[in-house]
Amino acid sequence: MIQSSAIFNILNDDSFKEALNDLIKLNTDIIVNSDVTEKEIREIAYMKVKVINEILGHLESLASDEKITKSKWKI
Repeated sequence: MIQSSAIFNILNDDSFKEALNDLIKLNTDIIVNSDVTEKEIREIAYMKVKVINEILGHLESLASDEKITKSKWKI
């Protein structure tokens, strides 16, 4: 079972944040600095940024599961 507290710690790790931000910047720079004829390169870089954002969103969802579970009404 995935521990939301472990995921929370990963998301708040400065090195992890910096590494992901570097990847996003790298691929954004590829998009910005690509030649007009390099459509496929831009599309691949765009997909990479989208995947990174989807992974972050999923991890954030996992990290908040514990908060959601604790805040549910107890019947």
